[in-house]
Amino acid sequence: MSDTDHVRLERIAAKLVAARALPTLPDAFGVDGHRFDLGAPVAEAAVVDWEERHEVALPAAYRLFVTELGDGGAGPGGGMLRLLDSCDEGCQPGHLALPSPYLPGPRYFGDWEQRYEDPPGPDRVFLRGTLRIAWHGCSLCTQLVVTGPARGRLFNLDIEGPVGPYVAEDADFLAWYERWLDEAVAGYDVDWFGERLPLDEPALVAVLAGDASPQRRARAGESLLQLAAVSDRGWTAVAEAVSSDEDAGVRAQLLFLLQWPPRDRYRRLDNAEAAADAVARYARSRPRPDLRALAELRRLTFADVAPELSSPDVEQRRCAAYHLAWEVMATGVPQHVLEDEAGRLLDDPDPLLRSHGVAVVRRYDLAGLHSRLRRMQRVETDRWVQRWLS
Repeated sequence: MSDTDHVRLERIAAKLVAARALPTLPDAFGVDGHRFDLGAPVAEAAVVDWEERHEVALPAAYRLFVTELGDGGAGPGGGMLRLLDSCDEGCQPGHLALPSPYLPGPRYFGDWEQRYEDPPGPDRVFLRGTLRIAWHGCSLCTQLVVTGPARGRLFNLDIEGPVGPYVAEDADFLAWYERWLDEAVAGYDVDWFGERLPLDEPALVAVLAGDASPQRRARAGESLLQLAAVSDRGWTAVAEAVSSDEDAGVRAQLLFLLQWPPRDRYRRLDNAEAAADAVARYARSRPRPDLRALAELRRLTFADVAPELSSPDVEQRRCAAYHLAWEVMATGVPQHVLEDEAGRLLDDPDPLLRSHGVAVVRRYDLAGLHSRLRRMQRVETDRWVQRWLS
């Protein structure tokens, strides 16, 4: 462990002392429960035993934290979980030694579980190579990557919903934890901590204006709205991006946030419906209609999705099929048309598309395809498709 890491740990310890000494605790989720107190550190021998049993070495920054500063208590969400509670009853033998597939970048799309995880069952290995670090209410949680290309990083996800993993930009556990501590004390919105980019307002405005990644531009705008206070320049940058960003998804995501601001004191966008109509027109005008943007705007229709279901690009078909199964407004579409599209999905060689096809049959109660589903049950080999069929 480097001297720099020990300096960071000492700095965090001093900040925790200062936070506990505040005359009034910050109004942040979970603080009333832990009051910036940590549990007792874990003995080195206990950590060594834990690592041997799980056949892994803990990431260095997290290991230093739990052995020298504290185990459980003060932290994001409802507080940090203790090391012994972080690999719960879902941990199968060898669970932590298997590499996690999740990488930094955009949030994983709604069918992330079918792409990267085993289907539910007694032998399921779920979120392999990761530890549960914190709960944020309902099924929202934060995981620490123990094994895999993102080892040492943390990611958020909804373990029971479509909100897929997002790997936070913090380089390691200590950076992530210290940022939470700083932001909680400063009055930032730290609900489901880690979603915000670790940048100040000028840097966030710069990312929103010129980063090459549309997903990162959108996250910069969202991050601006999570600051304790947003300047006129910040508000202007977000509002302008709604009408000027080249990516329809960025426009749609920021418009949604301005329609439903995360705090009552934040400004709302005037003429939100007209703005949504304008973004929807822009999304449909692109060389490839932006289905995710239209879904964000609640304006996605069957007419938007149908052409994409015939694309030669399998990823375009997967995206369109997912939206048809879960988000399309198919009011007025004849049942035989839906049955034709679902039937083509059921015949596709790609198991993910077959799985979405089963979901389409279920969503629209396409009785004319029930006999085909029964035949598929006898011959289907993909475990996720089998689960949907059952």
